[in-house]
Amino acid sequence: MSASGDGCCEIALIGGGVAGSALAALLARSGRDVLLLEKDRFPRHKLCGEFLSAESQHLLRRVGCLEDVLALGPERITQGRFVSPSGRDVVFDLDGTALGLSRWSLDETLFGHARGCGASAHQGARVLRLEAIRGGSRLGVEWEDGRRTAVEARLVVAAYGRRSPLDAQLSRAFLDEPAGALGLKRHHRPADTEAGRRLLGELEGRVEIHLFEGGYCGLSRVEGGLVNVCLLLEDSLLRSLAAPRWDEVRGAMRERSESLRERLPALVAAEEGFHAVAGLGFSPKETSRGGVLFIGDAAGMIAPLCGDGQAMALESAVRLAESIGKLPARMNDEDLAALGRGWDEDWKKLFSKRLRLGRILQASLLRAPAAEAAVRLISGFPRLGRALVRATRGHDPA
Repeated sequence: MSASGDGCCEIALIGGGVAGSALAALLARSGRDVLLLEKDRFPRHKLCGEFLSAESQHLLRRVGCLEDVLALGPERITQGRFVSPSGRDVVFDLDGTALGLSRWSLDETLFGHARGCGASAHQGARVLRLEAIRGGSRLGVEWEDGRRTAVEARLVVAAYGRRSPLDAQLSRAFLDEPAGALGLKRHHRPADTEAGRRLLGELEGRVEIHLFEGGYCGLSRVEGGLVNVCLLLEDSLLRSLAAPRWDEVRGAMRERSESLRERLPALVAAEEGFHAVAGLGFSPKETSRGGVLFIGDAAGMIAPLCGDGQAMALESAVRLAESIGKLPARMNDEDLAALGRGWDEDWKKLFSKRLRLGRILQASLLRAPAAEAAVRLISGFPRLGRALVRATRGHDPA
């Protein structure tokens, strides 16, 4: 692949977030010809709980950039706290040390690592078209300087996140499903008050999930003294709002959650505006289609309250890199067909159970009576909280 972006490559990766950059780094380090295309410029914000569950450290070590990530100064998180709409809470151990780190810092670091490993990594490169051709795929790419060229790749891996215009070109089935939930995120700082200082101390080493009718809100510390406020709202709650503005949403959460009535006034926005994504869905997706393999959220998204999304993105990159590594340098059509079938099976084996459990938990906990009952149950049986954490996590790859 030339520096200008013209020509051919063995493997093209669409999306330079957690999954795409991790896979690019692993493949390039093993000697593969890798083209990594990211439509945005780094650093950039992204809707995310910004919580790297405990197994992420082992996965980042496999990718080869754990020390670079730790150098960013992430917060260490060892406990979870669930709070019911009435304010009743339960605290449980996370069975390991998770990290609180913004996507602003993490994604830029992973993308740079992929480039350092030898991937031909391009920012501001938007894939406009994707079509199957004999011997692989052709990508229509608009580069940062406005040029539009075609790139041919033997294998294409889509790591572009939850939803992309390319999904329609690939006729993916999940696009026919009803509109999903709305996600919002904003970074905050603790107010210079006693309540603000108390909140910052109570969040040290802990992630909080505040449940209320029609949604939930996560609070956790990330690097630089910031607090990430990330929430998911059902369509039923959105319809009750005059407009989906931050102040409107904030007011609705305070009305429905005793604990957020106390927490939210102790925080002040650290940035202009907020980040929102509509149509969040959690039903199963195809993991291969039309000669394209999917990883990360493009292959399936776990309910955010499980806190395993970024670890799943890393794990899917590590596992797919292992599968590609078993294939010869010159992959033929039979190799690619076997890779696709194998990836479908591997994804189901690795992730289907935790995805299903996440859907069940989320559907239940979005109802206030069930949320109250769940917090009471876990309070009486603390081991249940730890068991649920383990059930929504992968095995330690070390």
